[in-house]
Amino acid sequence: MRQCRSILALLVLLAAPAGAGCQSVPAETEQCLGGQLDAPIRIDVFSDFQCPSCRSLYLETIRPILKDYCAQNKVCVVYHEFPLPMHAYARDAARFSVAAQRVGRRQWQRVVDALYDKQPQWSADGKVGAIVAAALEPGDFEKVRKLREDPRIARTLEREPALGRSREVQSTPTFSVYAIGREQKVVGGLAYPVLKQYFDRIVK
Repeated sequence: MRQCRSILALLVLLAAPAGAGCQSVPAETEQCLGGQLDAPIRIDVFSDFQCPSCRSLYLETIRPILKDYCAQNKVCVVYHEFPLPMHAYARDAARFSVAAQRVGRRQWQRVVDALYDKQPQWSADGKVGAIVAAALEPGDFEKVRKLREDPRIARTLEREPALGRSREVQSTPTFSVYAIGREQKVVGGLAYPVLKQYFDRIVK
């Protein structure tokens, strides 16, 4: 039922006339996982690295968007950390993600990709650091490992969930699409072809 509601919500957007302008106001510290903040379409994702549905959304929907749209700056994808208390290793994974973001986008992309790709492995054994180490060059991993202990990372991991709650995020994944002066919130996954159809009406 939730998936049906999400699809219907996007169909409302599909019926809207194409236009320009993204109404989301980015925070000063926000970075796009792909694309730039001035892209005509923006997607804000609240996600938990240990959530299987978040993994599916990333691998099946977000990763193709990064390749097909973000590389051309047609879409900006912003990821927000929303680790759930029920997941024992989600917060540790989020710490590595935020630390990698501080090092650089390329390193961040590699860490995000590895954490979702190898989720069944580290969710079972808790060896998050080993997955991150394998995804990065040794020098980059050392930077991430040190930054992971920075108190600012902990503050980010308090601020991001608070931002989600202020936007009425109650479960993961939850994401919002900002485009043509509109915002559409989607709870749960959404198939890539549905979003692609919408994107292609705006950015050809």
